[in-house]
Amino acid sequence: MRSPFVVVLLVALASTAGAEVTARAVLDPPQLRVGEAADLSVEVTGAQNAPAPEIGGVDGVTVRYVGPSTQVSIVNGRMTSSVTHRFSVVPTRPGTFTLGPITVQAGNARVDAGSVTLTVGAGAAPQAGGDQLRLVLSAPKTEVYLHERLPVELKLLVGNVRVSDLQYPTVTGDGFGIDKFPEPEQRREQTPEGVFQIVDFRTVLTPLRSGTLTVGPASMGMSLVVRSRSRDPFFGSLFGDTARPTQLQSAPLTLTVLPLPDANRPADFSGAVGRFEFDVKAAPLEVTAGDPVTLTSTIRGEGNLDGVAAPSAAAADGLRVYPTQPAAPGSGEHVFEQVVIPERPGTTTLPTLRFSYFDPGARAYRTIERAGIAVTVRPAAAARATPEIVGRAAPERPEHLGRDIVGIKDEPGTFSAIGARRYRSAAFWAVQPIPLVLWAAVALWDRRRRRLTGDVRYARFTRAGRAARQRLGEARSLLRTGDRAAFYDALAGALGEYLAAKLDLPPGRVTADSVGERLRAAGVPVAMAADLETLFATCEQARFAPSGDGGGDAERALARAEAVVRALERRRRIARPMAAIWLLAALAAVGAAVAGSETPNTMFFRANALYGEERYADAAAEYERILAGGLESGNLYFNLGNAYYRAGDPGRAVLEYERAQRLLPRDPDVRANRGYARADAGTDEGPPIYARLLFPLADRLSADEIWLAASIVWFALGLLLAVGRLVPATQRGTRVPAIAVAVVLVVVGASAVYRLVAVDLPAWAVVVAKQEVPVRFEPSPNGTAHFQAKAGTTVEVLAEREGWIQIARRDGRRGWIERAAVERL
Repeated sequence: MRSPFVVVLLVALASTAGAEVTARAVLDPPQLRVGEAADLSVEVTGAQNAPAPEIGGVDGVTVRYVGPSTQVSIVNGRMTSSVTHRFSVVPTRPGTFTLGPITVQAGNARVDAGSVTLTVGAGAAPQAGGDQLRLVLSAPKTEVYLHERLPVELKLLVGNVRVSDLQYPTVTGDGFGIDKFPEPEQRREQTPEGVFQIVDFRTVLTPLRSGTLTVGPASMGMSLVVRSRSRDPFFGSLFGDTARPTQLQSAPLTLTVLPLPDANRPADFSGAVGRFEFDVKAAPLEVTAGDPVTLTSTIRGEGNLDGVAAPSAAAADGLRVYPTQPAAPGSGEHVFEQVVIPERPGTTTLPTLRFSYFDPGARAYRTIERAGIAVTVRPAAAARATPEIVGRAAPERPEHLGRDIVGIKDEPGTFSAIGARRYRSAAFWAVQPIPLVLWAAVALWDRRRRRLTGDVRYARFTRAGRAARQRLGEARSLLRTGDRAAFYDALAGALGEYLAAKLDLPPGRVTADSVGERLRAAGVPVAMAADLETLFATCEQARFAPSGDGGGDAERALARAEAVVRALERRRRIARPMAAIWLLAALAAVGAAVAGSETPNTMFFRANALYGEERYADAAAEYERILAGGLESGNLYFNLGNAYYRAGDPGRAVLEYERAQRLLPRDPDVRANRGYARADAGTDEGPPIYARLLFPLADRLSADEIWLAASIVWFALGLLLAVGRLVPATQRGTRVPAIAVAVVLVVVGASAVYRLVAVDLPAWAVVVAKQEVPVRFEPSPNGTAHFQAKAGTTVEVLAEREGWIQIARRDGRRGWIERAAVERL
């Protein structure tokens, strides 16, 4: 049977289903001065879920959304609902401004709330808080060059006032770019006006045009906490404080921006402004003709490098060059890499590289020149330690009737940073304790609920405040009827029962003679204990020796009793001159930008075209360029493996197929080509049988997939346990699903741990030599050979020493092999 309240509510909802929705906008006050704040209220009647309207921007007025409030009333079975959206309006210059028309979206209709007019008088209003609350915008200098990065400081000074709800500052103006404000620094500082709490916001500004720039004013929203105006020493501390929204503004900052001089400007200058260092290195310095050399240029220092062209080596006779690609930028450092390929044997000197920039401190251009690096190039016919990717035609391979590798992928797939895995992410592990935290919170809540139903003492203590407020309400009703004797009996009874419950005393043990001593023993402040003692004495005097006074004393006694209960129930905050400031730091994701039109996709499709022309070595070099830029994908490794296999390098083909297998474990093409290349090289091997049986998902899911699956199952288990504890009626129904999810978590988690320990964490490598390589007992060319390692064999790296690597085969045999003969996965 439905309760009467539910029936009334349903009738009320039915009666308002077709109610008309109206809206109106009110500005209070409509007239003020620059810097003062007005409240804009947009009230929507007939709806509860109308979203906040968008107030169009008006030059000279700052509008900030404060928040909504809803109201629902039921009169004679008819429900009326409304929602009010409040905004803070602060003018920045005098004049008359119109905000609107303001429209509100209510369901499928838009409702017109009208317009409001704001009249702003000349003369700025005094800053809220006077000299005790200021906002100062400053810079170390006011004359800068175009594109010079200028440190800017915004300082909030808080003196003998209290503020809360600080927002991040905003700086108005155009003609400059400004970095996001990071988390501020806080400190105390002694000034001639007294001790101030200082909140420092530091960022960097970059002028985008020459001439005179006006930066600011900077503005910052906050709430100014105003103390209660009650003069009563007791009640004034109980009635609480008021938070008044305030918009603080600084004085603007004027900058003189000088253009970069045309005199003596280097021809290769591309816009770098600041102080920098420039270094160049090349590796390897000994190669075979046709092998790639990576030329790495590093620019580090302080200044603006946005859009700066990378130093690049020009093509020369006998030297093939590829476009320069940016590496991942660091803090104050930009790294560029360029692949160059010497094509003639002998000693080749790479081209000289130059970097030019403008030094604003010296007011002059600077050019750093790094001499070319000498590279020793061996003839192509010599023995090779690294794979040949250009120059020679692929050797003839024996024919395999009816079998071949699967063709390349047409699409590059999803590129990601090389080595980026979910189990290496701190953010991934940071969210894993959430189910435990949820379970702990639910357990604490359930424990409190059980104590309220089973622990009489705890329940009595917890519910004392609510019972006291009900008894005081009854006493107020008796006071209105004029029955003063019954009123004082009810008042004394309410206070006595409340204090008896809080002090864990039997009913009736709190009296006027004992209340003061018991409260002081319980740690209640002396002043409050004395006030309660006086209040009890007043009640006893009125009950047993009435003086015939009017109702004024009774009203004051009731108000004092209500204030005492509120004070003891409320968790008091000890206010300091500066309230705790909560600021939300926006995390900006910074990605590496790719210069020019040479995107990874462009290089991938060009490599596919070279592969289609049967220029397999050139295709492999083009695929390698993408990897040199720090990006990888399963399709990229797969195509690179195909290119190496067609170019007659089965060892490197197996290496790339293994890498593709880790990213695309269920791809049939990857499995087919990997198995074909291994069988062709005579190194057909796979995971042990026990691993396939006990950890079936380790070889069928990638590292990211298996850890994501484990995380999802872990969260599902935590949610089921929390629901079962939170809603007792569902405990039986959630038990079987929780057990099933726990079993799945064991299977997935065990497979994830096995993959991590056996596949991802060990240092695996593949033998990439052209032919069988001896594995010796010691790291020396004269060491005794232990066994022969075939091209494409997967081994585990145990140690490394002076050009030699100690490896272990899957059958347990180990030894030392030349470092150039293997490459790590």
